[in-house]
Amino acid sequence: PGPHNLSCISYKHPSVRGGLGGTGRGAAGAVRCPPGQCCIGIWNRSHALVQGCWGGGGAACPSPTCIPSPAGPPGGAVLVCLCHGHLCNGNATGTGAGTAVGLGAPH
Repeated sequence: PGPHNLSCISYKHPSVRGGLGGTGRGAAGAVRCPPGQCCIGIWNRSHALVQGCWGGGGAACPSPTCIPSPAGPPGGAVLVCLCHGHLCNGNATGTGAGTAVGLGAPH
């Protein structure tokens, strides 16, 4: 059983085609996820690509906070986090491009 009544940030960058269930278009907002789902965030080095609900189940989302990890080929620029805290998928990028924690931004 995953989290219940969980809200996630919902956003889809204009360059992204397709999408996840419940993802927004252009402007970030909050979406209530179905029971058992958790939050997902996908970023490249400069901005969020997709944020929303993910149906992988609670066991696949052990962290209450967003801890981005590389996805795809080694050295790639795509990072993903799965988390089960309230609006947790909005916390990894800060407020603007280049301010992301652990996303390759200069310190």
